[in-house]
Amino acid sequence: MTATTSNRRASFLRKLRKIHGWLGLWGALMGLAFGTTGIFLNHRSILKLPVTLMEKSTINLAVPDSSRATPELLASWLQAEQGVPSSAPNIKTEKAQKVLFDGRELELPARWTLVFGEPKRQYSAEYLVGSSMVKLEKQDATVLGVFTRMHKGSGTNAFWVLLVDSFAGALILLSLSGLILWTRLEVPRVAGVVVAFTLPTLAVLWFLRFGL
Repeated sequence: MTATTSNRRASFLRKLRKIHGWLGLWGALMGLAFGTTGIFLNHRSILKLPVTLMEKSTINLAVPDSSRATPELLASWLQAEQGVPSSAPNIKTEKAQKVLFDGRELELPARWTLVFGEPKRQYSAEYLVGSSMVKLEKQDATVLGVFTRMHKGSGTNAFWVLLVDSFAGALILLSLSGLILWTRLEVPRVAGVVVAFTLPTLAVLWFLRFGL
């Protein structure tokens, strides 16, 4: 190996070490947040935290004719008139179906279920197509409930999603840069890392393709 090549490798490893350090700092901050909430959730009984995560209240509302045509129109009306979170709802539609009840055949109308969420509360609306009323349920999260929803990413906005993605990306880059620093780009160590990754990967692919 020439002196020039050795100097380039040393320079690259020094820069990578700095990047590794900054990634470690970001990963540590986010890891502290997720680790703390995870401990609270895993040991809430030992820490005697309140068991109740959500406090519910339900109301039936009259829906104007103009908001009954589609789930999207119903969602817009709920957001505009009932203070429902403005985030895009999770919409589930069920077609009309026939069921047996007590030996009789009954036809159930189509149903729409809309869920609007944010860390501190969640709204869910249930509407039977053709009806003039919608059932709206509000669930206010307790402190433990807020931790739970943020830890799981439930009802969070795009900023939180990007923040969590950046944490995941930092962990991936932290692992890769750590492996490179450990190998110091020496051929035997690099070969060992490649083998260590290749064998489990092949095993997983074999399991997914052929099973046990």
